[in-house]
Amino acid sequence: PPPALAITPRRACAAPAGSRRAFPGWAAPVSDLEAARDFLCPHRRQGSAAAGRDSGESRPAEEEESNSKNQRNYWLQDCVLSLSPTNDLMVIANEQKAVFLVPKWKHSDKGKEEMQYAVGWSGSLNVEEGLEQDLFVTCGVSLCNRSSTGRPDWTCIVVGFTSGYVRFYTESGVLLLAQLLNEDPVLQLKCRTYEIPRHPGVTEQNEELSILYPAAIVTIDGFSLFQSLRACRNQVARAAASGNENVQPPPLAYKKWGLQDVDTIVDHASIGIMTLSPFDQMKTASNIGGYNAAIKNSPPAMSQYVTVGSNPFTGFFFALEGSSQPLLSHVALAVASKLTSALFNAASGWLGWKSKHEEEPAPKQKPKVEPATPLAVRFGLPDSRRHGERICLSPCNTLAAVTDDFGRVILLDVTRGLAVRMWKGYRDAEVGWIQTVEDLHERETEKMDFSPFGNAQGPSRVAQFLVIYAPRRGILEVWSTQQGPRVGAFNVGKYCRLLYPGYKIMGLNNVTSQGWQPQTYQICLVDPVSGSVKTVHVPFHLALSDKKSERAKDMHLVKKLNALLKAKSSDPDLIEAEAKELILDIKYPATKKQALESLLTSERVPLSSLTNITQTLMDNLQKQELECVDEGLLQFCANKLKLLHLYELVSKLNSQSIQKDSPPSDNDLAKLLRLEEKDFHRLETLLENYKKENTQTTVQFADGKDDVLSVRMFLEYLEYEKDMINVKNMEDGEYVALGSFFFWKCLCGESSAEEMCHALESAGFSPQILLSLLLNLWLSKEKDILDKPDSVSCLHTMLSLLSKMKVAIDESWDTQSVSPWWQQMRTACVHSESNAAALLSAHVGHSVTAHIIDSVAEKKFSQIIVGSDTESWEALSLDTEYWKLLLKQLEDCLILQTLLHSKVSKRTRRVSSLQTDPLGKLSVKKLLEAGKGGIADTVAKWVFRQGFSPLVLNLAQQKANTDKVCLVTSGFLFLDLLQLAYQQFPCSLEVDVLHAHCCWEYVVQWNKDPEEACFLIRSIDHLRCLMNAHVQHGIALMMWNTFIVKRLSSATYLMDKAFLMVTDKEVLASQLLILAGQRLAFALLHVQTKEGMELLARLPPTLCTWLKAMDPQELQNVEVPIATTAKLINKVIEHLPENHGQYSLALNLMEAVESISSS
Repeated sequence: PPPALAITPRRACAAPAGSRRAFPGWAAPVSDLEAARDFLCPHRRQGSAAAGRDSGESRPAEEEESNSKNQRNYWLQDCVLSLSPTNDLMVIANEQKAVFLVPKWKHSDKGKEEMQYAVGWSGSLNVEEGLEQDLFVTCGVSLCNRSSTGRPDWTCIVVGFTSGYVRFYTESGVLLLAQLLNEDPVLQLKCRTYEIPRHPGVTEQNEELSILYPAAIVTIDGFSLFQSLRACRNQVARAAASGNENVQPPPLAYKKWGLQDVDTIVDHASIGIMTLSPFDQMKTASNIGGYNAAIKNSPPAMSQYVTVGSNPFTGFFFALEGSSQPLLSHVALAVASKLTSALFNAASGWLGWKSKHEEEPAPKQKPKVEPATPLAVRFGLPDSRRHGERICLSPCNTLAAVTDDFGRVILLDVTRGLAVRMWKGYRDAEVGWIQTVEDLHERETEKMDFSPFGNAQGPSRVAQFLVIYAPRRGILEVWSTQQGPRVGAFNVGKYCRLLYPGYKIMGLNNVTSQGWQPQTYQICLVDPVSGSVKTVHVPFHLALSDKKSERAKDMHLVKKLNALLKAKSSDPDLIEAEAKELILDIKYPATKKQALESLLTSERVPLSSLTNITQTLMDNLQKQELECVDEGLLQFCANKLKLLHLYELVSKLNSQSIQKDSPPSDNDLAKLLRLEEKDFHRLETLLENYKKENTQTTVQFADGKDDVLSVRMFLEYLEYEKDMINVKNMEDGEYVALGSFFFWKCLCGESSAEEMCHALESAGFSPQILLSLLLNLWLSKEKDILDKPDSVSCLHTMLSLLSKMKVAIDESWDTQSVSPWWQQMRTACVHSESNAAALLSAHVGHSVTAHIIDSVAEKKFSQIIVGSDTESWEALSLDTEYWKLLLKQLEDCLILQTLLHSKVSKRTRRVSSLQTDPLGKLSVKKLLEAGKGGIADTVAKWVFRQGFSPLVLNLAQQKANTDKVCLVTSGFLFLDLLQLAYQQFPCSLEVDVLHAHCCWEYVVQWNKDPEEACFLIRSIDHLRCLMNAHVQHGIALMMWNTFIVKRLSSATYLMDKAFLMVTDKEVLASQLLILAGQRLAFALLHVQTKEGMELLARLPPTLCTWLKAMDPQELQNVEVPIATTAKLINKVIEHLPENHGQYSLALNLMEAVESISSS
């Protein structure tokens, strides 16, 4: 089980709120993280290694590679990163570029579907023309419009720029609105959303978006912002649909405060509206107005802001409500000026008249910037030597964590304005908060007088935990606040980013939040090295600091048990005794269950100890009073104990050796499968051919045993539910491992099949699950099964025993209906790619089915007096007919698969990489889904990979010429397999049909690699073999229009262009002469025949030396006929003048080529 505190991969679905322990989740990796890095930070591709080489520095190779890798991994620290609270959108931005990542279902490396972050949009964000603006900060706001899936309808991305602009975008990068609120760079964007007050006296906080500038804070009312964004989004949809609507959204209501009496400000926190107590009101009034200050009857409401920077280190600002009227500023819409006008202009162009915008462009005016209301700092924490860097407000709005440039993390009490705790040694730290709500069902029982007027337990308590990520040390720590200890630490790497939104869904209120509370996430960690997003879950009990707390004591015992299981002690009796003592001392049932799970998943505890510990805990629970016993824990112990006993029984049966019967003879197997002698020998021949052709190298380990399965894996695979054993969702290999543990010894004849089936049925397995396990094992062990002929009789015995179990075959089943039991087996055979094993299992299934049907028929017609004329009657059923059909399909599939496995023993020519790609395995399901031309297409792909002449396909159908062909593969005549396929598929493999598919396959492969001209030649050879002139003409037209005409047109264009560019025909002739020399050098020196060596000795010394200097490896095509080379040399001689230095060399070369041609 996961520990009490854990960091787990973030999952897209919701984890239960207030979970007692880490919630197991899917991995949510960022699949396109490297692409995002290359787009946002192109200079990070090469890292510091390239920079070092450019600057002339010389470093060791290992140091250079390490520095380059560190620079590539550090790219995320240079970017602005934001994640929406609902995990629906991640934004990574740098300078003016941004990448929006959204979760999508994708296939992982293991083939499973999982949620991964993928790029939804990327590009440069819109900026003002002629003005360079760098993107500075981002903030993703999820809006509360509820979609059909129960998730937020959409997410708005708020972006601040160095020019002072704040822009709002959709998930697809469409600009909704832009606002210039101040002409200084935007430093921070923070959002506050609605929270249900936990106590009646707590003031409700309004939603707002706060924007920090170097000397000002702008707060936008959340309701006004929500309405404006919704109106802008609707406007975008209307403009995209019609192009002629322009509805202005309502203006934004905001307040702007000019911060005074501070040197620098780099971050802020908006605490919200607060009301002072009467004492604090009088104290504040005296500090501001002196002794004679007037005091109002009711304390005024104030908005509190806390800033960090320098002089003061932290500043506290208080803005009285009503002292400044909200400013109304009309939004600078991008929809009206860009999107609508673009669509409007396009429509006007279609209709033939110009728009008003084209004729009279309006001059662009700079937006008006409203002045700020002065707001002086009330007080602060002075620290002249330190500069604050970041401030992070807790979810309860009472605490804040501040980081500075000296590696400190300071915990502030924002209500009192005091620093209550300090951590040192955390340079470049990133902080966040986790708020955990107590589960009332797990609250420890307290000795107290119960009141009859209320709930003794009271409301759920809330705990605050501070999360600190120290990148210099690569560690993530979780601390209990305010003065609590460190409750967890994780090694996470040095290049991560900690994301803490600090807000939830915008647009909720006290009414809408009652019926819908979408799941949000508090904090997460992004790791660019592994490309994963992880979240932290902290159980509430870790905040309990009372040493007498039963919960804390139980967790201490769990930790002690885990330490015991990891210790190096080799005495199992000692481990068993200590584990019993520890697990019995634990008080809470949920913690007892967690401790027992730790024991059951340990590899070091033997089976006997696990059984004794579980039995001891179960006996202890049964001795307690019925009211005090946790039924869930008792049932959990009982189920695990049953599984342990089953594991012990199966292991005992596998270890017992029984006397093996003598291998059955061919006649016995034929009778068992109900086959005639001729049909049985045909089956043997097909299996033998398949076995010899299907020789694939596999890796086997000497110590691997098919019938061995650890207790931990056994318990992980199975679960009890309502006295029935179910198999969990597993991978194929795990499924086979479980079936091998149960049945492999039985299939090998080394264990009693009757005892095994009885034990599994008594334990609570359904026959359908056992049949599925048996078939998966049988179909996955095809190679071993073909080496054990007696395994067929063992399978027959196993299948007969399973069919006799209760609820295996429905009692209402008759011979005229399809039994789901046999249909399950047929479906497994249809989907299997192990053709030989599937065919054998189908024969066994048909035999067992026929035997059961005969028995049913005998009982049904027992009163009929069977005479001599009825002895040869056969009981017919619908299942039997389906078995016969499946047997024919599996035999066809086996023959075709055997052909595809066969290979030509010797290849006389170079093999292209396209011809080495393996063919996929076949199944009946694949053949049926492929349609009418699927078989011919599959054989055509095999013909392409073999590369033999089209005449071989014709020879395979001529029985008289078959014996004359000497293409042998693995001791078999190569054409025999092809001829057998022709007989099995007379229509699908008709001569013209096969040649047509081969022709098309070759031309498709040639189109992939045009340098392989032999593919096009072979395609035309197959085209010539077509007997039907109409089909031949049609395929030729398809080849020309689809592939050839494009290639020839491009080649003709390039050749014309090349010849036009050649101004010196003498130069061209010299280059062609070198090409001819390379071809001749390849023919003489590479092949090195006796005739070639004699010719080389007769050549002039100058020509011989020149040929030896040639490099034939530069040739793209080495199979050009020598006659073609002779024509090339003739053309060269035509272009060379007689006084040219290479003219005599060309004449000698021509004589050599003619000598080779004549020989």
